[in-house]
Amino acid sequence: MKAFIRIAGCVAAVWGCAVGAQEDYRPAGTEQPTDAVTPADAVTPTAHADEPRREPRRVEEPSLGLYVLIGGGVEGYAGQLSPRVDTGFTYGASVGYRAMPFLALELGYNGSINNLDQNGSLVANGDLGSGPDLVRNGGQLLVLGMAPIERVQPFVLTGIGFDRYTVRHDAAPGGRTHFRDDTAGYIPAGLGLRVQITRRLTADARVAYHFLFDQDFASTSATPNALDGRYMGLLQFGGTY
Repeated sequence: MKAFIRIAGCVAAVWGCAVGAQEDYRPAGTEQPTDAVTPADAVTPTAHADEPRREPRRVEEPSLGLYVLIGGGVEGYAGQLSPRVDTGFTYGASVGYRAMPFLALELGYNGSINNLDQNGSLVANGDLGSGPDLVRNGGQLLVLGMAPIERVQPFVLTGIGFDRYTVRHDAAPGGRTHFRDDTAGYIPAGLGLRVQITRRLTADARVAYHFLFDQDFASTSATPNALDGRYMGLLQFGGTY
């Protein structure tokens, strides 16, 4: 009998708690408090909160103005210079200014190191000395026509430049001389792709062909033409300010 009374008391207590909880919950579900958030109010702040988000604009704005690039790649010679100069390493740095979304001006330094081929130097083993045989240093002024889009920006380039060739090793003692120090100019033409990684960090990949004004640094038996030029591929990283 006592056990029955205890069980009945527990059941009554649980039932009372359930009823009380249900009564406390009903007003929250059936009545609209004055400070309740309506569906329209819930959507409006979200819409207003999304409007200031202009992430593409934040990426585009730093790409206008001053930028600095530095990097390296490969460089080789075409035409009758191809069998005479081996493909080598090129490096460069540039400072540019993007005044408009589709136009930029760039002033840069570029250089390269190459070895001379044994067919050109007439050295039996092709070993003229330690280190690179031909060192080039130069500068260029470029005009870039860029696609006015935000993160990934293809571009074309052209301009004018000059080179200073320094021949460190040419022929073995008693051999024929085929290369000599010289200064010459060139016209570059190329394509590239610039990627705005972050608001400040930029990656720039480009390929270009240089039409050489002359090739007096290398003696050739044929008259040089436009196909006797230089090609290069360069990957650079830098920042916009």
